[in-house]
Amino acid sequence: MQRQRELDAQVEELTRQVAQIINAAGPDQRQDLREYALGLLRDETEVQDAGPTHPEARDAARTNPIGMALLLGLVALPLVLLFAPVGLTLLAVAFVMGLWGVLQTLLRRENR
Repeated sequence: MQRQRELDAQVEELTRQVAQIINAAGPDQRQDLREYALGLLRDETEVQDAGPTHPEARDAARTNPIGMALLLGLVALPLVLLFAPVGLTLLAVAFVMGLWGVLQTLLRRENR
């Protein structure tokens, strides 16, 4: 409990100092300085709050082509009506990528 009070007092003192600096600036600079201070605070605290991630899971989400296949399929369908060769090519690429993504997912699950 005592440690929390000390931390609160430190934060309040730093806040007063930042507020004095911002208030000392010209009226046209205050809003920018406020946003800058908040951005710095957010950036500095988010880096430390971020928990450890599993690189294996991050790589799997980044390299699975199913999402791209779905997007290509959605783009290819109207193109089939407008310009059939391009639409059919994109549809074929989307199908191959989707198949590749499904196989990759199944093989990854079997390896575990």
